[in-house]
Amino acid sequence: MAKNNWLWGLLGLAVLTVAWCLLWSAITPKGQPPLTRLTNDTLFVSQFNNTASNVRMVLLLSPT
Repeated sequence: MAKNNWLWGLLGLAVLTVAWCLLWSAITPKGQPPLTRLTNDTLFVSQFNNTASNVRMVLLLSPT
């Protein structure tokens, strides 16, 4: 019984984590440009190179 409750709690935590990532992760703080979905290499390269004087971060997500 305790193992079953532990599994339900873990499942609930996973659902909350996924919901947070989908709903609130696209909100950026005031003064920061909104998140951009990059769909081709030329857009990525031009945006990345245009901000050479700023700190840049690239996040790569893979479905596998």
